Amino acid sequence: MRVEFSNDELILALVSLIRATDPALMRHGADGIQLDFQSIERKANPSDDERLLLRLRGALDTTADQESYGLELSTLDRQRLAEVLAKLSALKQWPEDVLSMSSGLQVRLLAGA
Repeated sequence: MRVEFSNDELILALVSLIRATDPALMRHGADGIQLDFQSIERKANPSDDERLLLRLRGALDTTADQESYGLELSTLDRQRLAEVLAKLSALKQWPEDVLSMSSGLQVRLLAGA
């Protein structure tokens, strides 16, 4: 199933999956948060979550200033993303707009699952 993501939704999904898969991929640097995917890229047999991370990152790398990104996601990928979004939402108090975006994305991911 093809899922359309806004730029913010795609970043939220990527960060959520990083936190669930390997938080060490996300480092705080001088220019803000830096993501390091080299450890995954070097793996001979990345996990399903790691392959999904690379696909999400690849979508973001396609073109700058895109308003929407479409990805073909399996039922398992959609369920996994919805699960990690729900877990991240429960970790701490988030601004209402982030919670709303996360909830809306979860509903879309699970539609048809």
